[in-house]
Amino acid sequence: VAAPRPGGREVELFNDSSFSELRARDQVPDDFIDEGWSLANLQAGGGKGGTLMARAGAYIVKELSPGDHATLLQVTGSYFAHVTGGDTLLCPFYLHFRDVETGRCFFAMRDAVGKGPFIALYDLKGCADDKLIERDGVPIKAVHKRIWNVNMWVNKRSWTAERRQYFQGKVEARGVDVQLTADQRDRCLKSIERDTQWLSQNQLMDYSLLVAIRRAPKGVAAACGGGDGAAQGHRPMLHNTADGGVVSVNVSIIDFLQKWTTGKRVAMALKALERNKATVPPSVYG
Repeated sequence: VAAPRPGGREVELFNDSSFSELRARDQVPDDFIDEGWSLANLQAGGGKGGTLMARAGAYIVKELSPGDHATLLQVTGSYFAHVTGGDTLLCPFYLHFRDVETGRCFFAMRDAVGKGPFIALYDLKGCADDKLIERDGVPIKAVHKRIWNVNMWVNKRSWTAERRQYFQGKVEARGVDVQLTADQRDRCLKSIERDTQWLSQNQLMDYSLLVAIRRAPKGVAAACGGGDGAAQGHRPMLHNTADGGVVSVNVSIIDFLQKWTTGKRVAMALKALERNKATVPPSVYG
């Protein structure tokens, strides 16, 4: 079997004995990202860190910072044991590699929530960093109220229409009530508890719960949403609506390679005036 050549390039693979097993388990071919993307079409993903990424069909390729690369090297064995040992909402990773020519490091994961349009797409951290990403197929532009922008803190009348829309989306996300069946809710909560225990044990923080809500295609029966795998972020959880339609909900934990380090402790101290933020010790998440 030929080794993966992401984007048709020569690469160095890391821990592929583990990732190849995950690919085989989930019926992902070894050449799953050999085509469909290139280094030239990497774009900023929209997060605060400006991580570069590209879509390749049902998968996403993301560039790794040196710190995140080191973290993934360190936790791969534990990650493999965790995701193969029970229900999980952790986004599935299938490849970790370094591009030989440029020296840049990347990983490839499943696009766990798929493409829109979404009724709503939320990025939830359980704090003031919660946000609405998309509403009724329309992306919500992130307009941050940075600590150095004093006018935005003391005078809401100076906010632009985009800032007001972003703020209202954050308020909505903070109080969102995701509709699930009792069984789906129970499985989700058990998976979240199991996952956050693993994340805390590995000193990982600043991750998000991505929640995607969309209308299911016509002819999809809600009964099929409760089968095996529905709590793994791989399959949608479906339920009937009052108007006779079917709504699909995908849930996945993403961006979980941030280690709790001395730098993060300093950042928490610097953000002391910004209450209820995500820069807190891993134990707080669990």
